[in-house]
Amino acid sequence: MRLSFLQFRDLSYSEQAAYFSAHRTYLARRYTAGFTVHLYYLGSFFCEEWICQTQNELRLLRPFTGTEQLLPYTELVHLPSL
Repeated sequence: MRLSFLQFRDLSYSEQAAYFSAHRTYLARRYTAGFTVHLYYLGSFFCEEWICQTQNELRLLRPFTGTEQLLPYTELVHLPSL
């Protein structure tokens, strides 16, 4: 069963992590201030996975629905002239 953003947000952290692992679709990666940030799509919303670069461990799952949070990833897309 796919969860909505609000249903996901209301889960405990361990429940979020389990759902995230089972239902994620990888989209992109970026780097910022000591973190590797992976972007995933979970059916009706996006979720960032923040990994600490020095300790190589998950520090944060950050779900969102808006497109403003996708702006850092647009810099990573390069389309050839058509």
